[in-house]
Amino acid sequence: MHQKLPQELDPFRYAQNGLELEGELQLLSMNRLAKYLHNDEGVVDITMKFDVDETGTPYMRGQFQVTLSLNCERCTQAMDLELKVDSLLAIVKSEIKVEGLAEQYEPWVIDTNDLVILSSVVEDELILALPLVPRHDHDCLPEEVWSAGDDLNVEEEKPASPFAVLSALKVKN
Repeated sequence: MHQKLPQELDPFRYAQNGLELEGELQLLSMNRLAKYLHNDEGVVDITMKFDVDETGTPYMRGQFQVTLSLNCERCTQAMDLELKVDSLLAIVKSEIKVEGLAEQYEPWVIDTNDLVILSSVVEDELILALPLVPRHDHDCLPEEVWSAGDDLNVEEEKPASPFAVLSALKVKN
């Protein structure tokens, strides 16, 4: 059973108390992510566990699952991409503390005492998980496009040696 998620959270307090959050967030609430999407319909399933490790480092272990509708870069049509993002973020107050973190952690720098907007944390993790060039797993372009590209591969007559061009210039002078 999913609980109602808070809009804002205090990660340090959550870690000290060992709190867990489970629920759903609407993709509509993620404006930065929406720029990469074909449409912003759907929800992200969220599980976040806050705790403190044996060295005293507060951390958040998160899992975010969603099916995103992206634009295929080949055919420009909509495509679905299932994402399952696992995050392990160490919660630190300044950039200076990042150097001392264990390798297993990614830093989550919170340099203010303000509350953090939950949807922005989830949105950051989803944006980082997006492929650089989204495209279908199958050949999504029509056969005409592939055959039209073959006409462009007409070979030009090339000199036998790259220095042949230089020797031709030398002769002219």
